[in-house]
Amino acid sequence: MGIATTQAALHPSTTQLQTTTFVIVDTETTGGSASYHQLTEVAALKVCGGHVIGHLRSLIVNRLPIPAMIVTLTGITDAMCCVAPEELEVLRAFTSFVGDATLVGHNLRFDLSFLNAALSRSHAPSLNTTTIDTLSLARRLLQGEVENFKLATLAEYLGLRRPSHRALTDALTTTDLLHELIGRLGSIGITTLEDLDRFCPTKSSRHDLTRA
Repeated sequence: MGIATTQAALHPSTTQLQTTTFVIVDTETTGGSASYHQLTEVAALKVCGGHVIGHLRSLIVNRLPIPAMIVTLTGITDAMCCVAPEELEVLRAFTSFVGDATLVGHNLRFDLSFLNAALSRSHAPSLNTTTIDTLSLARRLLQGEVENFKLATLAEYLGLRRPSHRALTDALTTTDLLHELIGRLGSIGITTLEDLDRFCPTKSSRHDLTRA
């Protein structure tokens, strides 16, 4: 089983949110701690101007049994992962796919912690990119409108595609959420990455993914 990836030719990117190239990432893992658990799946969508222009999706071979609770939650089994690419192969494809795009995720800190650990294990070159966490942004823009800011709650409230605890599906939901939030930002005059950084400081800062 190989890494599924496609990309279209990119138009020159600017700092305008409407024309910025984003890579929306989601990961599935064997547990909640990057110190003790591992990646089982990575998916990413490259979008610009509201259109998907590329995608990457891959399971990752796992050396330890996937806990039954995780199998029930995600549907990812040992049998599925035993024929998947090695972690380093997936990481190389992922870092190449991201390039200098703005990396986006929902509770991105969680995904970054696992990517950090995986890159550290593989002694791979660091990935340095601008980031946006839709969880932090939703908290600023939707405060008082929803009972919590879980991806599933936001998807139901905003009429988005529902997440399913699989990386590609959840990345699609996060992409929908990003576009919804960008629309709301525009309505209050926030139209650039610089505007966003002032509105939600440190949420669109640069990160070295190899640092804990």
